[in-house]
Order: sequence, then structure tokens, then C-alpha cells
Amino acid sequence: MKKILNSIDSLLAESLSGFAKAHQDIIHLNKKPYFIRRQQIAENPKVALISGGGSGHEPLHTGLVGQGMLDATCPGHIFTSPTPDQMIAAAEAVENGAGVLFIVKNYAGDVMNFEIAGEMLLCPYETVLISDDVSLAKDHSTGRRGVAGTLIVEKMLGAAAQAGASLAECKALGDRVNNITATMGVALTSCTVPALGKPTFDISDNEMEMG
Repeated sequence: MKKILNSIDSLLAESLSGFAKAHQDIIHLNKKPYFIRRQQIAENPKVALISGGGSGHEPLHTGLVGQGMLDATCPGHIFTSPTPDQMIAAAEAVENGAGVLFIVKNYAGDVMNFEIAGEMLLCPYETVLISDDVSLAKDHSTGRRGVAGTLIVEKMLGAAAQAGASLAECKALGDRVNNITATMGVALTSCTVPALGKPTFDISDNEMEMG
């Protein structure tokens, strides 16, 4: 897979800085710890929506920060969960009296780190766990993954929070949307994780992988 980068070590920092400069009228980049928030914090009390996950899936989640969408997002390294300190700092930056709602994809690292962050918050919070991947059975050991359906939940909750829905209402809506959302991944080629430098798996030109 051909790509342009200066250094694997600086890839995340440079990509976030470039994104922030390109959209400085909409978002603000905090560097220690890394999180992206709305440039304009909501003036009136509004549920603060925070999501995040491993980088490499853009525009999810950083591209969904703005009015009527997410208030902040926490980017981890490529395909790596963000850490609790990122979530706590993001929550403290955008919460303005109506509580925080975490939108979390169902991956072990994401779930664990968002739970840790929630336990350390001093404001009310709820979590919507995204599990839209129907390629896995409902009784799968770790549950269905949260994948493309995350985008739908974030957009729906962004509109609801902007319209003044309460924390409990946003939580209920998020769970409802998640429960009626179904997606399945299809791969025509393998991704190449920058640190690995080669395709994760081999697949023939006449094959595709589902699930």
C-alpha cells in the first residue's frame, strides 16, 4: 500500500496538527493529552458528546466534531485505543452543566478506558456502547463490534443534544439507534498498519473477506 508520511513516530501528531490547521474555524486541538473539541463550546447547558478510538479510520471520529455533532473526540494511535486521561481532559473541557455522554465502540480497550475515565469524572455521565456488526452472533464471547454504525449514532445523538435532549434522553436514543442498526464489513484488500509496514493478511484479486 503506497502512502506519504515523514515518520511513523510522528504520523499521528502531524496528521492531527494538519487537520486542526485546515479546520481551525470549527475545531481546536489539545496536545497534552491529545483530544479535539469544538472551537465554540455550547453557551447554554447541553449534553456533551464525546467519542474516540484508534486513528486510521478518519473521518471517524475527528471529522464529526462540530455544532450539532460531537463536542470532543479522543484519538488513539493507529488502531489503538485512546487513554483515560484523554477522555477526562476532553470531558472537563466541554462539559457545561448537562452531563457527558460517551459513545464507545465495543472493543475491549475502548470499553475499559472509557469506563475508567467515567469513574473519575465529577459530573453525571452515561455511555452508549455501539455493537452494530452483525457478522458476529449476539452471544459472541466479547459481543458484536462497533463499526460503521457508530457514524449513525453519533449523527443522531448530535442532533438530539443540540436540540436540548437530556442526558437520559440521549442515552435512550443512542441505545435505540444502536439496537436497530446493522452493518457488516467487507474487505477487498488488506490494510497496512504503518508500524508493521506490510499488509496484515493476504487476499487474492478474485477474493473478498466478509465479517
